[in-house]
Amino acid sequence: MFNLISKTMRKISLLLIITLTFLVFNCKKDAQVSKKDLLSGKNWIMTAETISPAMIVNGTLITDLYSQTASCTKDDIGKFSSNGTYTLEEGLTKCGVNDPQVFETGTWTFNSNETILVMTSNTGTVTNGKIQELAANKLILTEEETYNSINYTLTLTYQTN
Repeated sequence: MFNLISKTMRKISLLLIITLTFLVFNCKKDAQVSKKDLLSGKNWIMTAETISPAMIVNGTLITDLYSQTASCTKDDIGKFSSNGTYTLEEGLTKCGVNDPQVFETGTWTFNSNETILVMTSNTGTVTNGKIQELAANKLILTEEETYNSINYTLTLTYQTN
């Protein structure tokens, strides 16, 4: 009888050790990365821009604004610092040889529930981008614009380089 209890205790002990080992290695708390950390300290480059409803550009009804963007601006870089400032910079190609490398500076913040990225340029222009996705290397924002009494939604996609 003692031998049977001893074998049962060893099985229970072994099962307990296996279970605890599994819990320790597989149930670690996921480190929560803040939205501020996801956004700041990276070079963000636009990879897509769409508009809804479609807009007439050069006589053609389009939804893909990125395809209409000059190639010299497709490599422009947005940089957000953890101190709440940002810069918009020319990439390797400039549209004009005399254009400054940094063409906009300002401050940025999130609204209280971190669903909107608020950028205020040094000239006073305020842009509110609703965050659709913010990951380590991808940012998708939507912005509402009114032009000629039509309400448009712009969707801007950025990736880190």
